[in-house]
Amino acid sequence: MRLARHLLVILVALLAVGATSSIQPAAAAGDDYLWRTDTSRTGDWFNFTKRQCVSFAAWELYQRKATINNSARSPWGNASNWDAVAVRFNKSVTRTPRIGSIAQWHANERSLYYSNMTTPNGYVQAGGYGHVAIVVGVYGDNSVKVEQYNMSGNRSFSVMRVKAPRYIFVG
Repeated sequence: MRLARHLLVILVALLAVGATSSIQPAAAAGDDYLWRTDTSRTGDWFNFTKRQCVSFAAWELYQRKATINNSARSPWGNASNWDAVAVRFNKSVTRTPRIGSIAQWHANERSLYYSNMTTPNGYVQAGGYGHVAIVVGVYGDNSVKVEQYNMSGNRSFSVMRVKAPRYIFVG
């Protein structure tokens, strides 16, 4: 009887901890990018330049067993081209986001931006090569939380909430 009561107390404690903690998907791991400290501007395993948005996206997809690369046989190229390349490889391109998908912008394309993560109050604009980011959260208004590299041109990691123009499902 004493052991059963002790086990019940432990079970209730574990349930209480589980009810108050949130479990994040693997995609929301933060900056786990293999080349986050690399300053060489050389190619990564996927034939993209390290610390660019395309390299980070390829790394995140690789961790989810959905490998892409930028080889002659599989040329993904600049972020601006990724939707067209995805269609060529029979991948889904849509306006509906999903965790683990790739948010994609064409060259110089703008989209709604939530600077304080709660209220849309501006726009974010991709550079001349376009931009891609990994969707790690989806909100009720179809805006998304993304993790990315090089959005501001400084080759660094960042997180933001946006409504991307389109989403690519690779894996």
